[in-house]
Amino acid sequence: MDSSPGRWLLLETLTEDLGPSLVADDAQAKQWTASARLHRTIGLAPARGALDAVRRCVGGGESQRTVVGDTLLLAEPVRCAFGGVHGVQIWIGPADAPVRPRRRVAAWDFASDTELAHHGPGLEELVFAREPEQVRVVRTPPDAFGRMVRFDGRVDYFDMATRLEPGGHWQGEVDMLGDDDCVRRFQMVARARPDLHRVSALMHAIPELGDDAAALDPDVTMLRAVSQRSSVGVGFILLSSAVIYEWASEPPAPLDRWAVQRATIEPTDFAALRAACADAARRPGTARRLELRVRFDDGEWIRAQAELVTITTDATGHGLLRVWSAVDDESIDA
Repeated sequence: MDSSPGRWLLLETLTEDLGPSLVADDAQAKQWTASARLHRTIGLAPARGALDAVRRCVGGGESQRTVVGDTLLLAEPVRCAFGGVHGVQIWIGPADAPVRPRRRVAAWDFASDTELAHHGPGLEELVFAREPEQVRVVRTPPDAFGRMVRFDGRVDYFDMATRLEPGGHWQGEVDMLGDDDCVRRFQMVARARPDLHRVSALMHAIPELGDDAAALDPDVTMLRAVSQRSSVGVGFILLSSAVIYEWASEPPAPLDRWAVQRATIEPTDFAALRAACADAARRPGTARRLELRVRFDDGEWIRAQAELVTITTDATGHGLLRVWSAVDDESIDA
């Protein structure tokens, strides 16, 4: 690793109503260190210069360069898909020393009303090692969560994302499987944005930590392995919201588009699914059968059979939804 003097700091600016907070010092995660305490990390004068650079960077969306005494401060924005700045990387080092390449950081948002994720510039290339022609801005939850091979604290994250309360936040490590079949480690930092019906987040690559920071959840690993041998679609579902966030086994035709698109579930059937999820959360252990009418984009309604069961692991509040076509290739009018 380059031993040049200086360091990169990552400050999250995920919400406008809260001041920026320090979440990483080079590869070391920081637990929401308030900007008012930044002087304890880098000194009073550099801290003032850094926070001024952050404000200008967020306001204008452009890089900033400041020299405070003998100290060079560079501020680099981390832009989101909506044009805002979700984070700022700050280089602090001697004015006469070389600047190390900045950390690899990108942003994303999850819109709770549409159940779609919006990936900021460079996110898919960073997290999924995706070729430019395969990059998309808008993704369904399974597109992202289905690539997580390790997600410590998933229960707490989904609780925050479902409640979407002011001040809600989550930080932890996740391991992501790229299109090149390589696993990469990230610090994920997320805040609830109830004013916008969103969760906003940063992904910070931390390859320095290696692959031994935590063990896989053996129960979830086993569920994925067993589900992949199923002849029906098997999705992980949040019982609190009925959001399918991962397909362990993709649905068979004619429901196969569900793996890559957000399906519209007929309102009456969706209400029944929500009720079944609520009942499963209260009384786990019993399978529940439903019939769902779903469609993709503006296509025809397709009748699907579904079976809901709770997951008997530490992931309380989660279930498995098995789906298959009620009548092969039969579509109906709602």
